[in-house]
Amino acid sequence: MLLVHRRITLLFAITVLAITTFQTSFAAEPLIARFDEAKRPEKWAVNFGHWEPKDGVLVCRQLEKDNHAAASRWQIPLRDAVIKLRLKFDGAAGFHLGFDPAAGELKKQGHLYSLIVTPTEAQIKKHKDKADEASKDHTLATASLNAKAGEWLDVELRTEGEKVSVTIGKNAKLEASDPSFSVAKPTVVFRVIGGDVQLDDVQVTVLKVAEIKPVEKKAATKK
Repeated sequence: MLLVHRRITLLFAITVLAITTFQTSFAAEPLIARFDEAKRPEKWAVNFGHWEPKDGVLVCRQLEKDNHAAASRWQIPLRDAVIKLRLKFDGAAGFHLGFDPAAGELKKQGHLYSLIVTPTEAQIKKHKDKADEASKDHTLATASLNAKAGEWLDVELRTEGEKVSVTIGKNAKLEASDPSFSVAKPTVVFRVIGGDVQLDDVQVTVLKVAEIKPVEKKAATKK
C-alpha cells in the first residue's frame, strides 16, 4: 500500500508540474499590425499627433498645434508580453515604447516606464510620480546607437515580471528591473518627439494576460 501511495503522489506531482510548465510557457497568438490597410488596427487609439497608415507603414508625427508629444495607445491588456517592431527615423528626435500602470495598481500618477530610442542612443527609463513634485525620472539602462538615415531598426522589448529586456538591431541590448514593472498594464504606449517616425510590423505577444478592472466614477457631491 505504501508503494502504491508513493506512486500516486509522484504521478500527481508530475501532472501538476506539467500543467504549471504548460501554463507558464503558453503564449497567445501574436497581434500583428502591418499597416497595409487604410486604417489603424482595431483598438489602436490616438491621443495626440498624426498616426496614419501610408504606403504600408504607420506614419507617426508630432503636431505643433498639440504642444505635446505625439501619443497613441494600442489597447491590449497585459502583465507580461513581447513587443517587436520595425522603426525608421524620418526627422523625429525620439521614439518611446512603454506602458502605464492600470488604475489602482500603484499609488502614483503618470507613466510606468518607457524604452526611449533616438538615432544615437536607447534608454530604459522609469517615469516619475506626477503627484509628487520631488519625484524624478530614473534612467535604468542605456546603449549607444548609430541609426543612419533611412535605416530600419528591429526592436524587441520583453516585459516579464519585474524585468524588462530590450534588443535593438544586432548589437544594442538593455536590461532593467523594478518591482513596479510587474503590474497590470492596460495598453502599449507609443510616443514620438519632433518630426516623423515610420513604424511597421508591430507585433504584440501576450505572455500573461491582465484583468483590467473598470474605473469607478466618483459621485458628484452637492455643495
